Amino acid sequence: MNGMIAWFARNPVAANLLMFGILLAGLLGFLAMERETFPTFKPNQVVIEVVWPGAAPQEVEEQVIVRIEQALNNLDSVYRYYSTANESFGRIEVHTLPTDDIESFLNDVKNAVDAVNSLPRDIENPKVRRVEYRDEMIRVAVHGNIGEKALTSLAEELRDEVAALPYVSLVNLFGTRREEVTIEVSESAMRQFGVSFSEVSNAIRASSVNLSSGRIRTETGDILLRARNLADNETDFGRIVVRQTADGATVRVADVARVNDGFEDEEILATMNGEPAVLLQMLATDHMQIVKSSDAVHKWMEERQKTLPEGVNLSLWFDQADMYKSRMKTITS
Repeated sequence: MNGMIAWFARNPVAANLLMFGILLAGLLGFLAMERETFPTFKPNQVVIEVVWPGAAPQEVEEQVIVRIEQALNNLDSVYRYYSTANESFGRIEVHTLPTDDIESFLNDVKNAVDAVNSLPRDIENPKVRRVEYRDEMIRVAVHGNIGEKALTSLAEELRDEVAALPYVSLVNLFGTRREEVTIEVSESAMRQFGVSFSEVSNAIRASSVNLSSGRIRTETGDILLRARNLADNETDFGRIVVRQTADGATVRVADVARVNDGFEDEEILATMNGEPAVLLQMLATDHMQIVKSSDAVHKWMEERQKTLPEGVNLSLWFDQADMYKSRMKTITS
């Protein structure tokens, strides 16, 4: 050690170069450092999600959830799991011990799910992914009195634009409802045209597409539709042929039912300045630069506001960059 100190004492230029190199490395490291208020949390947890259009919760549980759980029981690395069955959708949270390798565990779960060959044919391919808890970075409200469908469509377009901004990639929508086609069958109209409810129901099932959230309503209750093929909007459903007689007369769905192209009966409400709103929720990414992300979103909001339809506005709901700047100011003061 004394020899090294003596050598640097005899060679001051080398000592200065070393000091400059250390300072430069520190500066570069500081500039490249991730900037976020709270770090992304990645627990040792994997989620399995399965979509089965039109299936009732009991069907999802018995024919999907239970069969996947049986496959998971054969994995030694599974510590515990929690399952949820909803209409058209099933979800299983699978946990392993903190000491286990999560990537290896993820592959084991994927292989176990892929090996299940007794799942219903019309389900979508199960999705297996690692759980990541990401902090919310910015929330922007898209608001205006232009109707729910138009507002939702515009918000979806804006979501794609925001996701393409620099330092932004993960964007969710909040405050929207899934579209739903509701068919209200009239029993008096069916008697008038001499058709039965089963004829109407079968005709719709034979001519419909992706109706995981569609239903037929009658005076005695609702019937969930599970159908795929052609119709997917109010006009198409109304044109479906229920019966065609020998003399060429045609009875269509519109003759015996009222078709409404709307949204699910779900309690979702977001407002901004008293107007209906849809929220764009931007989440933290793996290499977070919260100030640059915030600046990019603010610049986009200012420019995009000029091209929005009349009566529609973009308003900042929440920006975590303000909290970050406040904490940095406290540290440096």
